[in-house]
Amino acid sequence: GFAGDPEADFRAVVWHRDLPTEFSRDALAEADALADGIVAEELQGRVDLRDRCFVTIDPASARDHDDAVFVEPAEGGCLRLWVAIADVSHFVREGSALDRGAWLRGNSIYFPGRSIPMLPERISSDLCSLRPDVDRLVLAAELEVDGEGSIRTAHFHEAVIRSQRRLSYQEAEAGMKSAEEG
Repeated sequence: GFAGDPEADFRAVVWHRDLPTEFSRDALAEADALADGIVAEELQGRVDLRDRCFVTIDPASARDHDDAVFVEPAEGGCLRLWVAIADVSHFVREGSALDRGAWLRGNSIYFPGRSIPMLPERISSDLCSLRPDVDRLVLAAELEVDGEGSIRTAHFHEAVIRSQRRLSYQEAEAGMKSAEEG
């Protein structure tokens, strides 16, 4: 292809860096065998945060939404910041074909208009995507932040959330400006 052509550039980088673009049959079979939704046993021992108004904030073009935030007032003029990250470890067991494939890839790789995900789409764009109005298993950090922005306390939980909204950076910024003005 011609230099500057996105498809040619993509293929050149994949070839030059020997990037894997396909998943093993075993990894795909493991991903396909995962249950849809959450079963009651998976909630045992998790903190239920579904009543809080978590939102994801990502670029408008983002395909995966694996983290969400929620802020609420805390004692002494502090804020309680909750940061929830999709619990990938719940779906990718150590030593599994999914784990071995993710280990070889190391991370997802993003190109203009496309990506090479670290995990099959069933996991990255479905089970670990914090979609609005869908219960999802997460690892959550509960941080109490004072008026200076210092973290006073930090606790970590296995939890379940239900994201309320998907925001772009622009929407989040507009919402913060509106709150400051109001």
